[in-house]
Amino acid sequence: MEVIFNIKKKSVYDEVAKLTSYIGAKTIADTGISYDRIFVTDDDQTMLERFWRESVDTITDLLKRYITAVTSPVNSQTVDITEIWSISLNVPTEYDTLLTNAINDLMISYITNSITAKWLMITNRADAEAYSNIAAAQLQEISNLFHQRKAPVLS
Repeated sequence: MEVIFNIKKKSVYDEVAKLTSYIGAKTIADTGISYDRIFVTDDDQTMLERFWRESVDTITDLLKRYITAVTSPVNSQTVDITEIWSISLNVPTEYDTLLTNAINDLMISYITNSITAKWLMITNRADAEAYSNIAAAQLQEISNLFHQRKAPVLS
C-alpha cells in the first residue's frame, strides 16, 4: 500500500515567520534583543533553504526503508518558495491509515521547529535548545506513529 505525504514549503516558511515573530516580540522585554534580529524575513530565505533541506533530509532518512519516491529540487542552489516536498512510501498492510493526517501535521511541525531552532542558533542561542528539543521529540513521535500497526482482525 502506498502513502504519500506532501509538505508545502511556503506554509512551513509562513509558520517559521509567525513563530520567530512571536519569539522576537516576547524576547525584547526579557533580554533587550531586537525583534528585527530574531524575526525571519523574506531576505533570510537563502539561509532558511539550507535548514529546510536538512529538515526534509532527516525525515527522508528516518523513513528510507519505505521510500518509493521523494522529490528533490531541480536546482538546490536556488530558493523556490512554491516547492512541495513529497515523499511516497510503500507501507505494510498493517499500517494505520487513520494516523496519516497526524503524521503529516507532525512533519510540518517538526520541519518548522527544526528550522526555527537552527535559525535561533544564529540569532538567539538562549532559545535554540528548547526548539531543538521540541523538534527531536516530534521526529520521535513521527517514527512512533508511523511504526504503529493496526491490530489484526479475526474473522
